[in-house]
Amino acid sequence: MEQLVNLGQPVYVLPQSKKRTLIPKTLLLIVLGVIFYSGILLNIKLLSLTAEEDTMVKIIALGVLTIIVGIGIFLDYHQASQPHTFYQDRLMVEKKEHFYHAIEKVERQQNFWDKLFKTYSVDLGEGVVLRNISAAVPIEGYIQQLVAYAKGRQ
Repeated sequence: MEQLVNLGQPVYVLPQSKKRTLIPKTLLLIVLGVIFYSGILLNIKLLSLTAEEDTMVKIIALGVLTIIVGIGIFLDYHQASQPHTFYQDRLMVEKKEHFYHAIEKVERQQNFWDKLFKTYSVDLGEGVVLRNISAAVPIEGYIQQLVAYAKGRQ
């Protein structure tokens, strides 16, 4: 964290689309939670528990499941709040530095969820991907210019 303090002024800050991140992941967490809770209910039904034990296990399972889904939504929101930050010679993605001269490719990608939420991703190679970019922001040309300039300076 201390090394992030001395990065200088950003040239451009690109926010992520929070809707694009939160809605699909929240739906996924809820569906998985329902499946998990259904499995717990099935196990409870197969066990010979008293009504009091049955109720207690259901309440505890539902509480734990609610906490897990809540933590998942919080983490997704925190991740979606992290902007992609461009500096003179590097790019910050998920708190990691990526120098422009090391970028291999700039490739626009769009999947089902991206089309639904009017967003896209930019693959920069070596597992570096700028995700959840609004379709109204054509950033790949800008990145290509930054990469070409950085490679020309070497």
